[in-house]
Amino acid sequence: MQLSPGLTWFNPACVFDPRIHPAALTDQDLETLQIFGVRAVLAVADASAHPPTPEGIFAHFDELLGKQLPRLERSGLRAYAALGVHPRVLPHRGLGQVLEALPSYFKGGKVIALGQLGLSKGDEREEEALLEQLALAQQFNRPAIVSAPGLEKERLTRRLLAVLQRTELSPQRILVDGAVGRTVRTIRELGYVAGLTLHPDHLSVEKAVALVRSLGPERLVLDTAAGDGASDILALGRAAHRLAKAGLSTKVIRRVTEDNAAALFGVRGEAS
Repeated sequence: MQLSPGLTWFNPACVFDPRIHPAALTDQDLETLQIFGVRAVLAVADASAHPPTPEGIFAHFDELLGKQLPRLERSGLRAYAALGVHPRVLPHRGLGQVLEALPSYFKGGKVIALGQLGLSKGDEREEEALLEQLALAQQFNRPAIVSAPGLEKERLTRRLLAVLQRTELSPQRILVDGAVGRTVRTIRELGYVAGLTLHPDHLSVEKAVALVRSLGPERLVLDTAAGDGASDILALGRAAHRLAKAGLSTKVIRRVTEDNAAALFGVRGEAS
């Protein structure tokens, strides 16, 4: 991948991307991430790599931990994982079996969060599965990544936030990913961390930069969802460059590209 002539990049020394989907990323992609400042990543369980059965979900977890994390680390990245049952792959039978086995994956220190959780249709079944997984996060002292994907993002996000208020897990330990201009303020006002996903299906770099400039860095995290469809693996580097060009300080840039996420996921001092 080549840069346009004359294009320069601001490198905040270390970037932590708290949402990637590594199975779809090539070795060249991983090298490119590091060229543009990414040093640590959080690989999340998703809805695309497995059928909605306990066996399929376990196979996905095992592939993520047994193949993708070692691959990421061999490339030079510090890699962690978030495991959970995505709402689009809730098994019709056997969810209890998955949740009972999930804590066994916490051994070894690589699974640092539950995710990606959330709502897709927003029905009662999804809500109950979300609450059960958030209860696990509370019980085993793990943060959680949740989102409300889909065309009805505002409606589902409102419903998601209502469900989140029924859990005992502290709002400060929940990343509500996929926030946009119409939802980010409410998310932060309720005490949650808002994730601005720099992705063609979510939020452009330009809009994310405008939000950081207007709202400040408190409880804001930038991520890319790299590997999820037609993603932009250079988005975090471009965002850091645009923020610097807009006159924001290195401290502010580091908060939204590293420090806030590192603090949320308990890897402060390790991502650098």
